[in-house]
Amino acid sequence: MFASGLEIAAAVAGTFFMFMASLGVLRLPDFYARIHAPTKAATLGLACLLAALALHFGELASVTKAALALFFVGVTAPVGAHILARAAYRSGMRAPGARVDEYGPSVQRQRDNPECAEDVKEDG
Repeated sequence: MFASGLEIAAAVAGTFFMFMASLGVLRLPDFYARIHAPTKAATLGLACLLAALALHFGELASVTKAALALFFVGVTAPVGAHILARAAYRSGMRAPGARVDEYGPSVQRQRDNPECAEDVKEDG
């Protein structure tokens, strides 16, 4: 069975975006930029690869599984990246070259008044 041109294009595009995501993790300068690469490029690459898979098999079960996988990755990847960035910020890791810190006063206010937010805890 030969693959159609659309399947091949989707698989090549997905592989390209996955490669760019892995290259971004290796080459980007700081932690905050590095977590951006897998959440954006890898999710787009996975979408292309799952589209190629769904086009290739064409069965309802395969298409449904691909759509569910894409949905769950699309929902969890940004949330996971946000949690990683938030934990890094709260542990003292600052973005190099950042001139404005809009999140700092809010975190400091929550640390000073622990009754306001139960999710802000000092490790120590």
